This record gives sequence, C-alpha cells and structure tokens, in this order.
Amino acid sequence: MRPKLIFLLAAAVLSCFAAGARRAPRRIAPRAAELNFAFLTDVHVTPDGASDSLLRAAVAEINDSAVDFVLVAGDLCNMGSDAELRCVHRILRRLRKPCCVVPGNHETTWSESACATFGRLFGNDGRVAFRAGDYLFVGFTAGPYMKMADGSVRREDLQWMEAQMRAARPDERIATFCHYPLTNDVTNRTAVTQLLRRHGVRFDLCGHYHTLRLCNFDSIPGLMGRALVQRSKRHGPSMGYNLVRVWGDSVAMYEKLLGEAPRLAFAVRQGDSPDLAALPCDPPPAPLSYESTGAALAVEDEASVYTGVAVAGDTIFYGTSLGVLRAYDVKNRREVWRRQFGNAVYSTPLAADGVVVAGDAAGAVWGLEAATGRRLWRIAAKTPVIGDGTIAGRWLYMGLGSGSMAKIDLRTGRVAWEFRFGDGQPQGRPAVAGGRVVFGAWDTHLYCLDEATGQKLWSWTNGSPQRLYSPGHIVPRIVGGKVFIVAPDRFMTALDLSTGREIWRVKQRKVRETTGVSADGERVYAKTMDGELLAVATAPDRYAEVWVADAGWGYDHNPCPVEEREGVAYMANRTGCVAAVRADGELLWVGKFASSAANDFFVDDRNRLWVTFIEGKVFCLGDPVVR
Repeated sequence: MRPKLIFLLAAAVLSCFAAGARRAPRRIAPRAAELNFAFLTDVHVTPDGASDSLLRAAVAEINDSAVDFVLVAGDLCNMGSDAELRCVHRILRRLRKPCCVVPGNHETTWSESACATFGRLFGNDGRVAFRAGDYLFVGFTAGPYMKMADGSVRREDLQWMEAQMRAARPDERIATFCHYPLTNDVTNRTAVTQLLRRHGVRFDLCGHYHTLRLCNFDSIPGLMGRALVQRSKRHGPSMGYNLVRVWGDSVAMYEKLLGEAPRLAFAVRQGDSPDLAALPCDPPPAPLSYESTGAALAVEDEASVYTGVAVAGDTIFYGTSLGVLRAYDVKNRREVWRRQFGNAVYSTPLAADGVVVAGDAAGAVWGLEAATGRRLWRIAAKTPVIGDGTIAGRWLYMGLGSGSMAKIDLRTGRVAWEFRFGDGQPQGRPAVAGGRVVFGAWDTHLYCLDEATGQKLWSWTNGSPQRLYSPGHIVPRIVGGKVFIVAPDRFMTALDLSTGREIWRVKQRKVRETTGVSADGERVYAKTMDGELLAVATAPDRYAEVWVADAGWGYDHNPCPVEEREGVAYMANRTGCVAAVRADGELLWVGKFASSAANDFFVDDRNRLWVTFIEGKVFCLGDPVVR
C-alpha cells in the first residue's frame, strides 16, 4: 500500500475516534449503492489474555478485507479499567479502516476513571455520528453509569440524538448503534424508540447478549451481533465477529469466524415490514402508579441524576450527569445555587452544620457553605471521587478517590488521617460505630480502621480474586458488635466488629449489595435478586431469617440501600418501583415512581423520606402511608 494512502486511512480512523466532539458528522465512506462494514461487540479484552490475541487476529483479518469501516458497540473490556481500555485502544489503532466506538456497560458501570479515560482515548463521550454512503450513523450509550442498573439513555444524549437526526439530509437514511438492545433492558426504551421512529431510523445495531439475533425494537429492525468469544453448550466456544451488508432496502448480518468464510445469519428489509412484525416485541413498560403512596414529585431535572440527596431545611442538594451540584428550595420551587464541576457527579452530597460536602469525579472533595454554595475548602484527589461519605459528629469519613479513606474536619477540611490501601474505589458509604470505621472497596476487601488513628485493625475478603465480586458498592451495617454485609458474590455475611472473624456466611437467597437495618437494631434487611425484602435477626450467632416479603417485581439487581422510617422499610428496584414493608413483614404497598433505577433514600430531620431516580426525578414522601 502506498505511504500516502496509509496516512489517509490512519487520519480517517483518528477523525472517527474524535467525531463525537465535532458539531457536524464526518463522512468516512464514499457514497455508494452498497455498504459493507465490520461490527464488533462484547470483545471483553483482558491485557495479555486470550481475548487480547483474538482481537488482534480479528483486526488483521479486517485490514485484509474489503469492508468500508468498523463499528464497535461496547463491552471492550471487563472492569472498565484504564489498563484494559488502553490495551483495546492500542489494538484498534492498528485498523487501517475508519473505526467508531461507543462504550458498553462494562466500561460505564465499574470505570475507575468515572468514564473519563474512554472519552480521552476514543475522542467521544459515548456518542458519535458519521456519514457513510447514503447513511447517517448515530451511536449512543445507555450506561448504566457507576452502579448496577438497567440501561437508560441520558436526557442530554436523547437531545443530542434528536439534533443529529434533524440535521440528516433529505436523501439520507439513518441507522443507529448502541451496546444495549432497545428492549426493556433500557428503562426509557419507549422514549428512545419513539425518537428513532419519528426520524425513520432504518435499523439498529446492538450487542450485550453475546449471540446473533434479529430483533423487533418497536417496529425497528434490531441486529444483535455475536461476541468475540461465544460459548455454546452444543458446539463449545467459537471465535469471531460480525459483518454487515447494506444494500437497497435490505440489511444483512453475517457471522465471520476467524479464519473461515462469512456465513449469513439473517437478512431483513429495512424499517417496518410484515416479516419484522412477526417477531416478538417487548411489552410496553408498566404505567406510573405512585399517587396512592403519598409521594410527591419535588424536582424533575433536565439532566440525569446518579446521587441521593442531602437536606437542610427546605433545601435539597443533589448532583447531575452534567456535573452540576444543585441546591434547590422545594418549598418555593426555585434554585438556590448551583456549582459546576468538570464531570458527572456520582457521590451523594452530605449536609450538616451549614456545610455541604460533595465529591467531584474530576478529582476532589469539596466543602461548601450550604446557604450560598461558597467554597469553604477543597481537597484534591489523584483520581475521581465517586464514593459516598458519612458524617459523624464534626468529622467526615470519605474516600479521596481510588485506594483511599480519610477522616476530615467538616468545618475546615483538615485531613486528620488518610488510610491508603492500594487501588479500588470505596464507593459505598462507610459505617462508623464503636470506635471503628468499616468500608468496602473494589479491590475485593472490606476494611476496619481505628476511628481515632486510621490504623487498619483488620481486613476481610471473600476469597475470590474476581474484582466484580468485591464489596465495593455496599453499606456495611454495624449492630451489636457485628458487621453485616452483602456483596455481588450473593452471600450474606456477619463478621465480628473487633476481630473481623466470620460469625456466619450464607448463600441461602440471592442477595446482592442492598442492605438496611431496623431502628431498634433487631433486624438487618437485605433485598434479594428475586424482588424480595429479607429480614434477618441480628442477635444470634447464626443466620436466622425473621421474614421474607415479596414485592412481586421479580428479577432485580439495583444497589439502592434499604431505609426504615417509623417501623416501615422501603426498598426500590431497577425499573423505578418502590415497596413499603411493615416491621412484621407485611407488604403495605408497591408503586411505580419512575422509568429508571432508584439511587438512594434519605430520611431528613423532619421525618420526610426522599428518593431519587436516574432519569432526574426526586420524590418526597411526607408522613408514612399505610393501607
């Protein structure tokens, strides 16, 4: 190949990596009656692992093929670590074809950089638009961001997609791609597909389920691609990727096993058709039904919200996906102040003694005057701050980014001590009791520190090296000299607060991350992945269930903690539902508040219960409602 042509192809690849940052979509393939491109998804690269060499082999094949360009739709790696992302980026830069990439849930859920490294490497923030042939391709992201949840397309991303599609030329067709299938796996799927249908989108490309499948996304053809490594009980593992051919009014997907000829998987007419209508389509989501619960919608923000609230009087404080920390007067329905940070806010604010504390994913912890938002102090962190903190007396206990836990004077910002433990974000809020500070991190460990000195007293691990099983996003519950935790490994564990010794460890029910504790300390709560609330006695030195209440919503993995108020325990799920369960295990009510996962509950000093949802909604439940 001539040096000039190599240079032009390399420039095309770089321009596509950066396309999301530009106003106008770039053209990466000439106008033609037919398009042929490679479609990669779910490559799950681990540096120096088998998937690393397999992706290199796929790139080499693609370079020697006649495809016009390459699309990559997420799950590039496993933990979203910077090392993994850099590895994938180095491999994809070897492509001599234009390449456009959007992230998947493995990049956005556990990202150590709060999703910043992906944008820095691939030149977009999860959304990209480009022109190829007679098509406008629009790529977008459905998260979830920095916690377990279903997919949900952010409000600002929907607005961006609308703007891109409105700018389509009269003779252009539109196609979209996203890691998530546009089914009920995306909680606001109806809003997304309505937008796509309104602009006549011809087809959508997705991955996530590691299998080839033709889908009906609300009358839009959905082409689901295979993973780089696909396992079958019948045929064992296979290694390959996908090829897509677009011509006339049709689109086809081919399976391309490494070293073999492509095989047609399916073909379909673009847009709605009788053949597409014959395929099953997910039912519409359930309607909202919270009116009888006594809840009131206090705020509906223009952005997504990934935090809970802090409260001071009639002012609530929360963070948004646009990097805004907002103070809002719910009584007079007006904004009091806002502070703009450099990245989305994932850390739930805290408020006490006239001070609001906020973690900044750009790398800092802030102390602000609650009334005005004026800066009181700022502590720089070496990495993003995404974890929650706890205030006990005059002290704030909070991580200063990855591998850190600190004790901070709330009024001055003076750091009394900082415990460094390597790496891994301490994402869930720590528990402070009995002169101990207990917290978990995404390094597989639970830590117990001396409250006065920050000295490590003990650490505990479940024995698995798998970081995805870490107690990283949990709230430890300390009751009666015991520490109760539930982690993604689906065990419930009781430890001795003084020594870290296991008292009991049970995998009797499918619990995951979500816990709570009764006001009298007699019960610790855990939400199961079957939509149940489990109450376990805290006094015995053995696992003893008190009751189980089934909310009836089935499978769930949302880590929103359980909160009890006046003998009623509240839990929430991944689809916007809240359930109230009395202390004796009787289910009082279930209501659908939103179309996205809940973030956190908070009971303020006026006994009001607050709950936030990813789609930007904040609800207040005044007096408990018992039916």
